[in-house]
Amino acid sequence: MEDEFLSEEDLDLRNLPWDEVVAYWNLWLRQAQATNDLDEAYYSHGVFVRDPAVPIVEDSEP
Repeated sequence: MEDEFLSEEDLDLRNLPWDEVVAYWNLWLRQAQATNDLDEAYYSHGVFVRDPAVPIVEDSEP
């Protein structure tokens, strides 16, 4: 993936034709969905990340 910077014209959303708005929106959705299969099993909240398919084993020894 390369860095891409938008021009002032690209950022002028008020004057962007509706078909271009929809095209950018669809592109964003496809990019956002691209990693779903890779992270579907992970739950994260703050700094805690775990795979819920792996049971939590608690150490019973003090």
